[in-house]
Amino acid sequence: MMDEPTSPPPAGKQPPEKAPNAVKDTARFLLYAAERFARDGCPQRAASLTFTSLLAMVPLLAVSFAIFAAFPAYDSLQVKVQDYIFENFVPQVGTQVQGHIQTFMAQTGKLSAVGVVFLALSAVLLLSSINGTLNTIWRARQTRGLVMRLMVFWSVLTLTPLLFGASISLSSVLFALAQASGVESVTGSLARFAFALPFLFQAAGLTVLFLVMPAAPVRRRDAVMGGLVASVLLEGLKQGFAFYVTNFPTYETIYGVMATIPIFLMWVYLSWMVILFGAEVAAGLPEWRTGARRLGREGLSPIRRLTAALAVLRALSQAARAGKSLSDRNLSRACRLGPDALGYATRRLDQDDYIARTTRNQWVLSRDLETVTLADLHRDLDLGLGTGIPRVHLRTAWGQRFAKAVDGLEAAEDEIFAMPLKQLLAPPAVGEDRVHAPGPEDEDVEDRIARKGFNARVLALIGLGTLGQAG
Repeated sequence: MMDEPTSPPPAGKQPPEKAPNAVKDTARFLLYAAERFARDGCPQRAASLTFTSLLAMVPLLAVSFAIFAAFPAYDSLQVKVQDYIFENFVPQVGTQVQGHIQTFMAQTGKLSAVGVVFLALSAVLLLSSINGTLNTIWRARQTRGLVMRLMVFWSVLTLTPLLFGASISLSSVLFALAQASGVESVTGSLARFAFALPFLFQAAGLTVLFLVMPAAPVRRRDAVMGGLVASVLLEGLKQGFAFYVTNFPTYETIYGVMATIPIFLMWVYLSWMVILFGAEVAAGLPEWRTGARRLGREGLSPIRRLTAALAVLRALSQAARAGKSLSDRNLSRACRLGPDALGYATRRLDQDDYIARTTRNQWVLSRDLETVTLADLHRDLDLGLGTGIPRVHLRTAWGQRFAKAVDGLEAAEDEIFAMPLKQLLAPPAVGEDRVHAPGPEDEDVEDRIARKGFNARVLALIGLGTLGQAG
């Protein structure tokens, strides 16, 4: 039996794309993030951060716990927080490491003023290394000024221990109230929730790290997903480490009393590997939503570069009509571009005086788009063939024919791209709304799936992390 002929879709309408399998799509994205991870040299960067962490661990904890001492309400929480960290975030060898670190920290009180300065500098060195690594992952070409960086570092150093202490204090109060009330069902629910607390603290801390540290705009949704992925992997890493240390104690035979050192080193290194992979996930999501599937030149082909520049100009022209300017974060959201494409477009357009930064670090248009054609932009971005056929080849017959072909191509290109940018980027005219106005039907399939399935994926990752804690 023959199939009935299907009528073509109405003019201006494309048949809806079939949504890809969510599991396969997630696996493809994780492979993309892994490729990004390798391309950015994250294993080497994790090794560098491991070394810096060992130097800065005692100073960092000393500064953090000094914050507790400055607030009488938090003074009693210092021991609780320390025990909580080493019991929940360092597998098996945490007790031994904690003992050594407490001994080292006890000696910090004997330091002179110069020693205290070097102590603080060691802590800042670690934060600066983290900042530089995350800037590389997010392709941040412009770093923050020294004052702004120090403010961010100081905020991390001061607010993190206070918020962490407040969370533990609140948990203790809730448990005490539940037990005092005699409501067993509430107490039981809180006890079950306690299993998830270390995982949630971990995920929240990494989310804030991915949001605050990079000198690039980061969407909250992407930071949350990166933090959750890293936290789930850390839970799996903890379980694997605990299993190895318990069942394969050969490291004790080899290293004897020094066995704690290599185990702890390996733990810190693998932890940084996992954290940097979570950062790659958060940084790669915007690129994935814009259609990037491979790294390298294909990700920023000439057509993608031109499209990125037009997207930036369109967003800023819309903002200009409303009398506004756009920050990096708002520009990224308006253009729906990944870090690579957005960084390229803003850098080149700023270089060629199409856009400029204000004193408030906002982006604005700096050229009248009525006087600039698409051909002008194409040439300014160096996306054409350019000039420079060697004279030795121009003396040949084939070289002459090739030069004429190039001249014809450039003439045709100028004619086709003669439209002023203001006309090209104008709002849709009457009758164009249904066909060309951006809407849900024009969004990337992966973006729709990511948006609709975001809550489900977050809950699934939290569930995995909670299972790891309960195990």
